[in-house]
Amino acid sequence: MKTYFDTGVLLKLYTGELESVRVERFVRSRREKLFVTDLHISESVSALKLKVFRKECQEEEAAAGIALIMDDLKSGVLQLVEVDWIHVWQECRLLSEKFASTSGVRTLDALHVAVARLSGAKEFVTSDSRQSNLAARIGLLVIDPTGRCSAAIIG
Repeated sequence: MKTYFDTGVLLKLYTGELESVRVERFVRSRREKLFVTDLHISESVSALKLKVFRKECQEEEAAAGIALIMDDLKSGVLQLVEVDWIHVWQECRLLSEKFASTSGVRTLDALHVAVARLSGAKEFVTSDSRQSNLAARIGLLVIDPTGRCSAAIIG
């Protein structure tokens, strides 16, 4: 895997968010496969259902988004990658131990960066400033297709 996409960026392909058009253009311009893990799928389902809870969308819209994700998995638009979760969690703990106190990185942020690192990714695509910061600190090239965050290293 050359490029790791954070769930927040991937979800913009399945929802009508402000940055959705930018993300779609970015993905199309790259002409690469989109690799995902079970973490992406679980987090996507949770995020879409939370949109219903927060009254940001209707149940039918969330269900449609989930169905599109599952269709893209079946058709190969999204490529499911198996990861060694024991090693990923160990890496997550090490990243948190080293960087959380100076960057504010949360567990899920560190978990995504750990998956990227252990999967051999060179690029990390995110619009999350904490993930961006952590990914940059461990040497990944950070790309934000939304233009919202910078990869400035803190501490």
